[in-house]
Amino acid sequence: MFLTTPMTPTDLAHRINAIQNTAEVIAQSLREMIYEAELKPGQPLIQERIAEMFQVSRVPVRDALQMLIGMGIAVNVPRRGVIVRPLSRALLSELFEVRKVLEGAAVRMAARRVTPAYIRRLETLIAQQADCLKTSDVKKYARLDDDFHKALYDPVENARLVELIFANWELIKQARCASTVVPEHGKAWIANSIKRHRRILAALKRGGENAACAAVFENIDSSECEIVSRLGEAGWIEAARP
Repeated sequence: MFLTTPMTPTDLAHRINAIQNTAEVIAQSLREMIYEAELKPGQPLIQERIAEMFQVSRVPVRDALQMLIGMGIAVNVPRRGVIVRPLSRALLSELFEVRKVLEGAAVRMAARRVTPAYIRRLETLIAQQADCLKTSDVKKYARLDDDFHKALYDPVENARLVELIFANWELIKQARCASTVVPEHGKAWIANSIKRHRRILAALKRGGENAACAAVFENIDSSECEIVSRLGEAGWIEAARP
């Protein structure tokens, strides 16, 4: 008979934390693979294979998959299990409609609070984005794109509205990232996005809520068309209709 030392509450807490930390690492890695389209829309996320990939038990993998579901980039389908969230025109149409509702209100608020420092911040970010176009650095540009939109809505004195804007953005990122994995598509996105940002900045400089809102709506429509077209070419969404 083997005698074992009883586990203390501290030991148990460390074990639980280790599992949670491992699940977070796995979830983050899978998220990056989804964004890079290494795991494609609709692809099954099989616990056994993922556990083997990361050399772990199925417990942290199960927890990691639940995290992905919570992020909105994986779904649990009856009789199929957990899969990468499929992308459809209907889904993207809904998400971009929500963008217009939220960001239309936000940019009107921001347009009322334009300052020289605010304009300089947006100009600086666009200049940094232009450097990414020279090197075709899509990953760096993606971070600067986030920074631009965060700066754009920085004057908005409604924390809940801004929170909703970026929660919706996270749901769109899977499609956005997948649409730029082909190098020429990535470079085209950088160029088109910079043009869109410059139009928004010009509207803010001219002044007026209506002009700023129109520029943001144009940005949203153009971005949606670009994403749907690229995903259609890749076969990850139904082809865009004329």
